[in-house]
Amino acid sequence: MYLIEEYIDEITCIYCKSSKVIRHGTTSKGHKRYRCRNCSKTWIQERKDMNRPDISDVVESYLSGKTYRELVDTYKSSPLRINQKIREFLEGCPDWEDFLDACVINHDTKLVYLIGKNFSCSIPGSKNNTMYVAMAVEALSSMVLGFEIGLKDSRSVWQTLLTRLDKRGIFTQTFMTNGSKHIEEAVLSIYPDAHLRIYYHSAYRDQELMCCLNKLPINIKLINDALTSYESMNNQNLNNYLQKNFSINLNDFLQTNPELFTKRLKERLDSRPKIRIEGLTTAFQTRFEKFHMLKEDPYPLVNGWIAKTMISQLDSGFSRLTIYSQLPARSSFKLFSCGQKPVIIELEKDSAILKTFVIEIAARCIQVPIFYSKCNMTTDSCSLF
Repeated sequence: MYLIEEYIDEITCIYCKSSKVIRHGTTSKGHKRYRCRNCSKTWIQERKDMNRPDISDVVESYLSGKTYRELVDTYKSSPLRINQKIREFLEGCPDWEDFLDACVINHDTKLVYLIGKNFSCSIPGSKNNTMYVAMAVEALSSMVLGFEIGLKDSRSVWQTLLTRLDKRGIFTQTFMTNGSKHIEEAVLSIYPDAHLRIYYHSAYRDQELMCCLNKLPINIKLINDALTSYESMNNQNLNNYLQKNFSINLNDFLQTNPELFTKRLKERLDSRPKIRIEGLTTAFQTRFEKFHMLKEDPYPLVNGWIAKTMISQLDSGFSRLTIYSQLPARSSFKLFSCGQKPVIIELEKDSAILKTFVIEIAARCIQVPIFYSKCNMTTDSCSLF
């Protein structure tokens, strides 16, 4: 007597795609096993509740601060396997600098911060089990224009970064630094005509603005300063966008929304420890000191973290990439990983999103330490009265 095997109509072989599939028992955990009569291979049906999230979401969670062990319940795999999948994914992501150049054609900026940080990384050649990341950050948007990784803070690391910026056509009139001799020597060799200033100017500018707001919350001087700052910048995408789509400009917008402008400026000044350029290095340090020491090439992880941070939404509802381009757009870490550019958003003239976007850029403009006044922050010499 022969056992008649019935083929299962709704299932095909996962290897040869044949429809000649039969049941082949179950595993010790009760999962159904199948066998193909065409190629003789067997496989196990995935559990119905095994709905793993997209790997890009898992990688983004890891870059945001989750550990491999904390992701086990989400991805339903071992920490070792998750580690492997995350690294494979990050190694396949675009280079951040190449992606940025594809999204933004004109890189002429008014002010660039040069900041760096040590981070733990156990690799050959590093005596202290640390490495160093140098970053060039645009002042208005806090956008990382480029980065370089080295064994330690040195002139060669900064020179390599600045040389690459120069070759990419990134020009700026002023660099803001912490006074490092390494940075100064590198800047003078690559950008001999640029000005060098220290972080103090940024803090002093914020003090001036707070003084103005305390004396006269809504005033024409602050609006005019924001307009002057914006007009001095080479990137005029916002003005062009407003004129093309709504036949207005930044001046028209600020003059009709002074309360929104001063409110947002005050919010930014009140939270300045978090939103300052230096806050970017703090966030980097927090992420790279929380977990175990890196034991492989750190570039994919650093590149992924920077991309994720530049594309993630800030409290204003926009990403650094959107603010840097000055065009309202949507993007995501998943789209970045596929090399897809941000998608421009079509907005209405009276939309809340447009107001928030324009006000955000204007408030950031006035905070960029472009003006170096001799204000003593006293009533008798105040330019408001």
